[in-house]
Amino acid sequence: MSAMTDYLQAVLAMLGPGEERYAAPAAWLSLEEELGRTFPGDYKQIVDAYAPVQINGHLTLSRPASTWWNLGEEIRSASEA
Repeated sequence: MSAMTDYLQAVLAMLGPGEERYAAPAAWLSLEEELGRTFPGDYKQIVDAYAPVQINGHLTLSRPASTWWNLGEEIRSASEA
């Protein structure tokens, strides 16, 4: 039987050390309360470590604790459209 892949660790290893400059647990909690949904813990770890960033021109990671590249604003804008 093969071992399960730890995808979070695989992503972190691929991207290298994150700076975690904008990690903000309170901002996540506020956004989750506003939306009535929780985000997966591994997603929040990746965002906290690297966002804001666009990876390989295909994946954009925004964060909830900023006025620019703001995840909450992007979600609200998309849901209004």
